[in-house]
Amino acid sequence: MLFHRDFTEYTGGQGKVWDYFRHTLALGWQARVFLTDRSLRDERNPWMQEAAKIETEWHPEDADVLFLGGRDWAALPDPLNPPRPVINLVQHVRHAWADYPLRQYLRAPAHRICVSQPVADAIAATGEVNGPLWVIPAALDVPEPVKRGMPAASGSVVIAGIKAPVLAHAIAAVLRARGVMVEVLGHWLPRADYLQRIAGAAVAVTLPHPQEGFYLPGLEAMALGVPVVMNDCIGSCEYARDGENCLLAVPEAEAMAAAVMRAMEPGVAAPLVARGRETAAAHTQAREREQFAVVLRAIREAVQ
Repeated sequence: MLFHRDFTEYTGGQGKVWDYFRHTLALGWQARVFLTDRSLRDERNPWMQEAAKIETEWHPEDADVLFLGGRDWAALPDPLNPPRPVINLVQHVRHAWADYPLRQYLRAPAHRICVSQPVADAIAATGEVNGPLWVIPAALDVPEPVKRGMPAASGSVVIAGIKAPVLAHAIAAVLRARGVMVEVLGHWLPRADYLQRIAGAAVAVTLPHPQEGFYLPGLEAMALGVPVVMNDCIGSCEYARDGENCLLAVPEAEAMAAAVMRAMEPGVAAPLVARGRETAAAHTQAREREQFAVVLRAIREAVQ
């Protein structure tokens, strides 16, 4: 199976393709990846861990199956007539938007894996999807060593603010005015460092874009046993239950800060943590891999 990646920065979407690369290997396939010339080749790129599996030239016709996501389609000579069977990972509802450039590729034949039901519903509603549609809810990748080495709660509220820096700092200002210690994570951190910061938080505030197809950071914080405050997004309905495993608030500084203050109350925090852990336990890499194996069997049957 041949993957294609334009890896210019680490994002959750890039990380999920990396998960599928590892699933492919674990299921007994040979997996290879082609990285574009502008792709990062340092510790931010997880494929550097598998340097021997990086192809120096892009020859999609030589693969048995292609794994494409997002703009990878444009790397094919004739995207609507791919030279080999395609698995297309769809991670965002915007693929269904009428003015979105990637919508045209829904007409290309492929087995499409959507990271949430809302994503599948959105692209199915276009009437343009060519090929089977699968929903495999995005799984977590929180290494056990990180869980075992989790620090004691620092007492600080940690705000994951890369996607909404203005809002993140506005929330921090309100909380500091109320005497709360706050740390804003506003730039990229090595994954282990990021998870350690979240694990040590009194409350984790995660700020997705409203149109996210899934949004893993909220679920990651639940897995780490931290009370979660977040604003809602389309894909978070797969796991976020307001008042049960997290607190949802409108993306406005005062409202988010009020939710944080509530989440810090012992009678509120403990149930959120317990239910959050239960929720996260259902989103395992093993389960995602098992569901991917079903897709691979369907492809094998289709080409026999």
